[in-house]
Amino acid sequence: MKSKLKTIVLAFCAFFFLSANFYSQESESNSQEKQETQKEQGSQDSQNSQEAQNNEQANNDDKTDEGDSPDIYDDQYDFVYLQNAPGDQFINVRLMPNFPLNFGKNLKVGGQATVGYGRFLTSWLALGVELGFGYNPTIGSNILTYIPMTVGVTFLPAIKKFEFPITVNVGMVATNYLANTFFPGLIIRAGAGCYYRISEGWSAGIEGFFTYMPQWYFKDSSKNDYLNMASVSAGVKYHF
Repeated sequence: MKSKLKTIVLAFCAFFFLSANFYSQESESNSQEKQETQKEQGSQDSQNSQEAQNNEQANNDDKTDEGDSPDIYDDQYDFVYLQNAPGDQFINVRLMPNFPLNFGKNLKVGGQATVGYGRFLTSWLALGVELGFGYNPTIGSNILTYIPMTVGVTFLPAIKKFEFPITVNVGMVATNYLANTFFPGLIIRAGAGCYYRISEGWSAGIEGFFTYMPQWYFKDSSKNDYLNMASVSAGVKYHF
């Protein structure tokens, strides 16, 4: 009986020892697997975090690039320089001899000076006003004087620095000869010329004009008369 009891006790101890040893090995194996899993998870989380940071930085760079102003020196932008642009203004001064065409020897060659102001509506069209003073000697050493005040339109085709103004002016003129003054009279002047753009602010050139100045007396048409003149001017323009 004692022998059987001893055998059972020894068997139970052996079973307990083997179970404890097995359980200890199982625990160590699980612990190692858990640590490896945690390391792998940590490595994956770190990689995911780095990728997220990289993606966020790339998105911020894209937004920054999209929000930046375009480079004005980029080849895709073309700039065109206009010698005359809408809104540009100018002041012109002219000196010219006047050649009478219809009074023969009764009216001699005279002269005229004008000053004008113009403003461009387009790169080739300008409107302006002009004021002048002119004279022509007559027989008997008398002087015919006239003060024209006109408004005009100028067409201005250009080739590089050369400009070719074509101008038509219409307005009033006050004329005086001896003690006789006629006002308001009509004056019509048309001309064409060539100017050279010396710099951005200055140009100089010559122009030829034809001037028509009629005098109409409505109470006595027998006194009606007119003056035709040809002129060649030298002028300068200040552009601003």
